[in-house]
Amino acid sequence: MPSPLFMPRPRRPGWLGESWHAWTALAIGVMAISAQTASSMTFSVLMKPMLAELGCARTDFTAAMTLRMSLMVVLLAYTGVLTDRIGARRVLAAGAAIIGLGNLAMARVDSLAQLFAVMAWLGPGQAAIGSVAASALVVRLFTRRRSLAVGILNGGDNLLNSGVYYLAAVLLGGWGWRPTIASLGALYLLLAGLIFWALRPTAGERTEWGSGRGVVRLRDVPWRDRRLWLVCATFALIYAFITSVQLHLFAFLTDLGHSPIDAAQILSTLTLIGAVGAPLSGWLAERTTARTALAVLVLGLLATSVVLWTARGLMAFGVWAVVYGLVNGGVVALLVLVLDELFGAEQIGRLMGVAMVFCMVATMLGNNFSAAMFERTGSYVPAWRAYTALMVLTLVPVAWLYRQAGRPVEYAEAVRR
Repeated sequence: MPSPLFMPRPRRPGWLGESWHAWTALAIGVMAISAQTASSMTFSVLMKPMLAELGCARTDFTAAMTLRMSLMVVLLAYTGVLTDRIGARRVLAAGAAIIGLGNLAMARVDSLAQLFAVMAWLGPGQAAIGSVAASALVVRLFTRRRSLAVGILNGGDNLLNSGVYYLAAVLLGGWGWRPTIASLGALYLLLAGLIFWALRPTAGERTEWGSGRGVVRLRDVPWRDRRLWLVCATFALIYAFITSVQLHLFAFLTDLGHSPIDAAQILSTLTLIGAVGAPLSGWLAERTTARTALAVLVLGLLATSVVLWTARGLMAFGVWAVVYGLVNGGVVALLVLVLDELFGAEQIGRLMGVAMVFCMVATMLGNNFSAAMFERTGSYVPAWRAYTALMVLTLVPVAWLYRQAGRPVEYAEAVRR
């Protein structure tokens, strides 16, 4: 007889027309996505003491991080397939467990070869615990407040991770890098157990968790549907811009003569405002359509891209950070909602996996492009101008997607009920 801890639970009425089970899943999803982001952010704080003890160069560490990210990108599409096949609960729990074990191993590395091996181990965990499985989890459990829930899912990531750098620095100063990483590994293992326990399915909801779907393969993705390619192209162009801003903005601001403290405050502002921007985008998509919200997002990014290469004063960049944070915060949420609106929730895992592959490749290309433009011209302004042209180009697929048919029948009927 199965343990009561893992038996299906009955559905209970909850808040705003959704079950409490759905809102619990949303909270777990926020924790999972935040954990994925935090696992990368902490390495930027711990890098110097790690390299000093291991005797490695920064280029070696960068190469190891590139290996981890490359494996994550390769496995994202298969993560989506597994999410649709076995359920988001198992995928998220496995991702947290892999990262937890990897961090425990990282705390014991003493050579460059071991560093590369652990980074390679972390790649699949990064793919599994991220927005692909978490988004599928939320989309399948929410009906009336689906758009708002997806917005909260992605806005919560910014909110929880706003203090990661500070916390990692405090732990590093008090314990050193090895105990810090080991402690984080233990927390990830605890998160894996929490995911597996808290997300056990309710009675009658097996199909919402990926079970009972039959065999799902990568070839089941609607590769011949041009709407999928247009969505992937749209968000790849967006990701190339926003991730370049995230990586190079601090250097750009200090190059203009602003102090590191002022530059850090600008970055903190847009990060915290992004926690509001994601739910706001979900709210707009709920009131109109996800494609309407996407058009607003791209127009906002276009406007902020122009300000980026024309503004110089600190006050102007402060206002820019607020506006940019509001529009930038909804990017991942709208990717989920547009795919759901065009294709339905049944395929959301595999579709998100494919789209995120394009987005991550665009991230690497965009960052390299911005760095290359700076090396060639000595300024980031030409890169920002190029991204303005890129946002104008992005309006073309957005306009085409805007004209497509409305929400899938299964979504519209669920909202009416």
